[in-house]
Amino acid sequence: MILGAMGTWTTAPGQVLHVRPTAAALAAAASAPVDPGPPSFLQGDHLRAYAARRSSGGRHRAWTGTATRLDGPFDGAALARALTRFVRRHEGLRTWFDVDACATGGDPVRHLVPADAVGFEVVDVPAFSPAPGRSWDEWLTGHLTATFDAACRPDGWSPFALGAVVTDDGFGLFWGCDHAFTDGASQLMVLSELEELYGQELGVLDAAAPELAAGEPAAPEPATARSFLDHARAEHALAAATPPDAPEIRAWADAVTAHGGRLPRFALDLGLAPGETAPVRIRSTTLLDAGGLARLDELAAAHGARFTGAVFAGIALTDARLTGATDWFGVTVVGSRGPGFETAQGWLCNFAPVAFPVAGGGVPASFTDVLPAADAAFRSARKVAAVPVHAALGVMLAGGVLDPASLGSPQLISYLDLRRFPGAGRPAYDNGLHFTGEGRTANASLWVNRDHERLYVVMQTPDVPSAQAAADRYVAELTATFEAAVGGAAGAAVGGAAAGGAGVERLEATGAGSLG
Repeated sequence: MILGAMGTWTTAPGQVLHVRPTAAALAAAASAPVDPGPPSFLQGDHLRAYAARRSSGGRHRAWTGTATRLDGPFDGAALARALTRFVRRHEGLRTWFDVDACATGGDPVRHLVPADAVGFEVVDVPAFSPAPGRSWDEWLTGHLTATFDAACRPDGWSPFALGAVVTDDGFGLFWGCDHAFTDGASQLMVLSELEELYGQELGVLDAAAPELAAGEPAAPEPATARSFLDHARAEHALAAATPPDAPEIRAWADAVTAHGGRLPRFALDLGLAPGETAPVRIRSTTLLDAGGLARLDELAAAHGARFTGAVFAGIALTDARLTGATDWFGVTVVGSRGPGFETAQGWLCNFAPVAFPVAGGGVPASFTDVLPAADAAFRSARKVAAVPVHAALGVMLAGGVLDPASLGSPQLISYLDLRRFPGAGRPAYDNGLHFTGEGRTANASLWVNRDHERLYVVMQTPDVPSAQAAADRYVAELTATFEAAVGGAAGAAVGGAAAGGAGVERLEATGAGSLG
């Protein structure tokens, strides 16, 4: 699995098919009963932002997706049955929201589609005829964008789309889903789970349930995951039960207070005015190859740290070198998949502060000096993430600790070890690409990923010259930091990477490499 730009996914030209809800399923969804449970906190934020964008006529592109390539013959009916079982299994994917009340300060209202009403069918897409100067790959990227823009919306069902490109020797699969109903981990698991169900429907794998037709009672599925709706209810209950002086709340308040009452921003000026956004450009840069990964593993272990601590040490030292700061404050994405939710489909994330010193006595610290502190700070962040961030935000805003202006587009850092997901080793996962909708941004968040071959960072950057120049400088410095830490050839370039050194920055123009 690779994380990158959607436009880097390619497959040979072929017949394009969509797997869509049947007419009966759509009718049932339109009249689906109200579920009284609340949306999760992040889901609620997303829904209110969507309602505001809808009322202003703005474009909604807050979806995320994944695509892959499988060998062997294609059976559309089997894929439709597999999707039916998949959606019946994951209650969160059987929901949609009425957001009309959001315009007057009200709450979104969830509707839950009954499991036995879910059904899908395969629909042909008209054949592609290349226009002059337009390639198949360009058409495919445009088709996926248009498909996801149209389908991946939270105020109707289904808020996701599945399709295939069928060729002589196999088929590509593409999936997109509105962010209200998914997160990165969900996306990294969806196609391998569908692959398993598809194999069962073909008889290639032992079937866990009989074949289903739309409208039939939902057959029992293995208890692979609890419902995202349960997660949302538990999240609200936990936030309500957390006192304002809880250690997790104090950790947030202490970090924000020590940094001027604001959440972190990108280390360099992106050239945007306050409140200004720009179209997203996805960038991907390799930081270490397999040999460098092995050496960084050894370095972390030798200093009693985990690899995650090394990742944050490298980012912090890079930021400090660019800003002159003596301590570092970042906000990281932390999964909130407790027992029973490991393979659930939904937005099961939280945010937590990571803060630690990067200099002592005015002297910049070395990588190995910072490493234990970075590791300890991330361990603490995971404990803080036990409480929903919205509980802390409410307390800080009410107490005047946090400047609300810094909430608009926070700088986030994510680290994923892609070797550890359930689908690893299966073709759908190993051939996969995970991407996001390319809307607008005011920041340059970092999505750091590790697989068997490399450590790399994906950035969602504003596509304007000033921001791209800042990103050029940043990834050069970040690469030099990690190469110096492991004794790479670029070690001598630390502190001067921005001046430009051959081999320091490994920008990949394609974003993630092609598949298929």
